[in-house]
Amino acid sequence: MSLVAPNSLTNLSSSLSSLSLSENNLISNLKSLEYMSLCNSNIIRSDLASFGNLTRLTHLDLSSNNLSGNISELQQYNSLVYLDLSNNHLHGPLPSLIFKQENLEVLILASNSNLTGEISSICKLRNLLVLDLSNNNFSGSTPQCLGNFSSMLSVLHLGMNNLQGTIPSAFSKDNSLEYLNLNGNELEGKISPSIINCTMFEVLDLGNNKIEDTFPYFLETLSKLQILVLKSNKLQGFVKDPTTYNSFSKLRIFDISGNNFNGPLPTRYFSSLEAMMASDQKMIYMGPTNYTVYVYSIEMTWKGVEIEFTKIRSTIRVLDLSNNNFTGEIPKMIGKLKAL
Repeated sequence: MSLVAPNSLTNLSSSLSSLSLSENNLISNLKSLEYMSLCNSNIIRSDLASFGNLTRLTHLDLSSNNLSGNISELQQYNSLVYLDLSNNHLHGPLPSLIFKQENLEVLILASNSNLTGEISSICKLRNLLVLDLSNNNFSGSTPQCLGNFSSMLSVLHLGMNNLQGTIPSAFSKDNSLEYLNLNGNELEGKISPSIINCTMFEVLDLGNNKIEDTFPYFLETLSKLQILVLKSNKLQGFVKDPTTYNSFSKLRIFDISGNNFNGPLPTRYFSSLEAMMASDQKMIYMGPTNYTVYVYSIEMTWKGVEIEFTKIRSTIRVLDLSNNNFTGEIPKMIGKLKAL
């Protein structure tokens, strides 16, 4: 098929339900193109090679289509600032060239399932704001540099992979992390106290791993923390009274279910959960402050079923202490958490 590339695609019929770019060179001939967004466009029977020769691209969003092929076909791009290929059918390891994209700020490759290999070289991308590699098949040890390789990184989502090893042990004091999700991996060891250097934290999800530790009291100092998920690990011991008056005052989702905590229920913690005592009047979706296009996601048990919330509404309140070994009576203070 040989056609002159059109100047505009704005007059396409509103009834158009699919767009096939196979066996043509329309896209690859647009060699001066810098910005391309075809997300959720029902592109079918196409792979990354169909977008070849677009060497000037800085923004590429092909998310939520039916793209297939090996992700190594990204080799032709060298000026990317934004790359979103999530929710497709891509496979293979991350190509080495992607780690040389010095200007890359947003990398979203979530939910391709067949992306494989190690991600240790990811820390070469020192200008990242958003890194989302969730819901894939990446393996190997969790890079220890993740806590300090980029002072600008606000979103780090590596959940639902096959990563092993321990949680990064060194989080730098100048980091900008607001969202850290390592849910659904094979992580072991303890939670490093250096994580309190993430003073901007709004979401911390370490659920569904093999972490062996006691309750991380040091997290009380994270004054902006709204979501804390430690479910289904090997945490144990008493959950003692908080050490400060306003511990976890902004928590809206608190899930420590499926561990080995014992002793009486942490009554005084309940009196600190001010965000669960009143409902938000305005519903918004949670996301990073410096990049409003991206929204947070989280895995939760909702009415007995494990569900991924691809968007987290500000109105949601969850307190889950189930499947532990707590003893004693249910404290009356729970009745004051009216937003649950």
